[in-house]
Parts: sequence; C-alpha cells; structure tokens
Amino acid sequence: MQRVGIIGLGNIAAFYSNPDAPAPYCHAGGIHHSETVTLAAVADLDPERRERFRDVWGPVFPDTAYYNSAAAMLKAEDLDIVAVCNRGPHHYETVLEVVAAEPRAIFLEKPLSCSLEEMDSMFAAADAKEIPITVSYSRHWAPHVLRLQQLVRDGIIGEVETVVGYTGKAFLSFAGHVTDLICQFAGYDATAVYARGRVPQQDVPSGYEVEPHVGSALIELASGVSAVHIGRDGEHGGFYVDVFGTAGRVRAGIYTPPVVTDADGVVCDPAELGFPANDSPFRYAYDQIAAHLDGGALPHCTGDDARMVHEIGFAGIESALTGRRVTIPGTNRARKVYANG
Repeated sequence: MQRVGIIGLGNIAAFYSNPDAPAPYCHAGGIHHSETVTLAAVADLDPERRERFRDVWGPVFPDTAYYNSAAAMLKAEDLDIVAVCNRGPHHYETVLEVVAAEPRAIFLEKPLSCSLEEMDSMFAAADAKEIPITVSYSRHWAPHVLRLQQLVRDGIIGEVETVVGYTGKAFLSFAGHVTDLICQFAGYDATAVYARGRVPQQDVPSGYEVEPHVGSALIELASGVSAVHIGRDGEHGGFYVDVFGTAGRVRAGIYTPPVVTDADGVVCDPAELGFPANDSPFRYAYDQIAAHLDGGALPHCTGDDARMVHEIGFAGIESALTGRRVTIPGTNRARKVYANG
C-alpha cells in the first residue's frame, strides 16, 4: 500500500462527497475506495477544517495523522504520494516544499500554477529528483470516459478527425478540465491556439492579472486533428466532448451518458461495449499513480501531458488578450494570472 498525505482540506480534498457516496468526487473518497493506497496523514493550517475532516472522514481513516502545516507533515511522515490540494496561487511554493521532502510522486490539483515560469520551475525541481507530477484534471478518470478513450484508440470510430469540447468560465481554474478532455481524445501535441474570451471584473492581489474566461478556442495539433473548445455548455451540459472519426463518433464526459455511433448513424448498444461500473475518478487516478510506483506506466495527466494542457490554457489567455494566434510553447512565461481554483 502506498502512503498518501494530503495538503489542504478543502472541498476537492474531502467535502464534495462523503464516505457513504458510491462514487465520491474528492481525494479522500478515492483513497477510501482504493485498495492500493492508504491515507497516512493530512495537513491544514485551519483547525476548523482539520476537525471537520476528522468528523466526516475520521471513522473510515482512524489511523490518519493530523498536522497544522505541510512542513510539519512532510518532516514527520515518510510519504509515497503527496496530494497538493490548496489553492492555485500557493501551488508553486507548496510543490517546491514537497519536492524537497522527496516523496515518490505528487498529485497536484489544478490549476497547475499561476504562470508558465512557475510551472517550468516546479517540473525542473521534480524532474531533477525523478518525482512525477500528476495534475488532477479529475474528470479525465471517470470510468466510462477511460473506457471510451480506449475504444477510440482501438479504432471504434476509425481515425479521429475532430474533437469539440463544451464548458466555459476561467481558462485554467475551470475550463482546463475540458482542455484536458479534448487532448484525451485529440492528442497532447498542440502547436497553436486562437481564442476569444473576456476578462471579468475582479479584484486580485498585486502582481497578478485577472484570469480571463474562455469564449471559444481553436486548438491546432501536430497530428492534424481539429479541436474546438466552446466556452459554454452544449446540448448535453458541460464537461464533455463530441469526437468525430472517419467511421463514427463518440460523446464522452463525466456527467454525460457514453454514446458511440457507427458510420451509418446507428447508436451502439452500451451493454456490448464493456463499460465499467461507476466509481470515484479519484480512485482510478490514485490506482494509476500507485501502479506506476510499483513499476507500471506513467499515470495519465502526468509530466509532458499535464504541461501541455497548461500551455494550451496560457496560449488561450494570450490569444484572447491580444487577438492573435499564439504558438506553443508560449513565450510570455512570466505572465502571472490569479488562477485561484
């Protein structure tokens, strides 16, 4: 069993679900459902959040240790995986602190960082110690989405030609989930972005820019696949993609029933496509990380793939602000956006 420590006990760490949820959408729920990891410790500066965690999750994690800071937890515990679940503006300093403690893997909540420069430094430090960073574009690991990804890779709709994703709001803090979902089916080989968006009225700390909201984005990929990000919900809600291939199409998303249509427009019977039962996407993510630590493949949303999603987000921001097509990797790496998701 791989030992996990969580830094930051907000909603995504623990309180979007509870121990009784059949498919809990939070880190604690995924760990609770997993047979490959155990929750060794949690850390939060706020005593009320620590007590709330103890009240809700304590009965299923009776041996978990509680700390009033990340520094105290990292010093006291020998951890295999550290989940960084505090707010985006704190990710840079927290990840560097975690890297110095040398766990075997880091599971980092999105948004990855507030600048490309911060991202570069975080990955350089982790790579130097061979610590993989997996970024929690959590909807990626919905069980039926993973199954659709495999079916598409196996050729169920022929060659992928176009991927269209739906959801809006902030480029990095919210819509980044769909950026990853697009890449999940189109590929992580983007070369340029042409985007439109708007900058909301918002007060942000000195040194930061307001994070723009995506209106639309055209994502160019080296593979030749066409990718479009629509900055609003589609016919079937948000956080899903329509994937068009030479021999059919797929609809994939965490809140959207999976649909596979063949070249003649006939909807395939889901019962024949081997979809797994619903479960926590965080369980699947932690199981992938644990499998890698046991000698398996890199988890999804790790390393270069995670970096590419962030590059696309910043290229979209740059394009929305300038009205120009922006190539990847971006050159404005010092731009600091208040990505507070």
